[in-house]
Amino acid sequence: MAMLVVPDASPLIALGKIEEVNLLPKLYGRVMITPWVWDEAITKGKARGASDAAYLEKAIQELRFTKVRLSAAERMLVQQLKAEGAGSGEAEVLAIAKRRKALAILDDKNARVLAVGLDIDHIGTAGILYEAFVHSLLSYEKLLELLEKLGKVAWISPELVAGIIRRAREVSNE
Repeated sequence: MAMLVVPDASPLIALGKIEEVNLLPKLYGRVMITPWVWDEAITKGKARGASDAAYLEKAIQELRFTKVRLSAAERMLVQQLKAEGAGSGEAEVLAIAKRRKALAILDDKNARVLAVGLDIDHIGTAGILYEAFVHSLLSYEKLLELLEKLGKVAWISPELVAGIIRRAREVSNE
């Protein structure tokens, strides 16, 4: 299903840590990276010596993610969203998703609330793993393994994990 997707830094970093960034173009097609997200995930990550930052940079180049420039209208929306409490990365992701009709990848609860208010389609990191399973990119066993890995690199609600496992089991039994 070809669509535009724009990840925030946290989901991008989490997917980098579990080495599954390749799921994004496989699931959605075109992936756009905002300037703030690039700076946070790659530039600052490399400066800290984070191994996932080098992996991410290489993956982003190999998978041909697009580094986007924000339009004037998008920059104005970013300022409005920051005034409403969004972080810089979330504000850029939401502005791009809103103006370009893209799917936002967000793990931050406040950013997800803003996405709902702005009528922006969004998904979280765990949701991406579930979608990959539903589209037969991951086996049930691999989904469980990746959810466990994700839980070691990012906080993930036990209720969310249980819900994904339950739904995946139901899909497996259909």
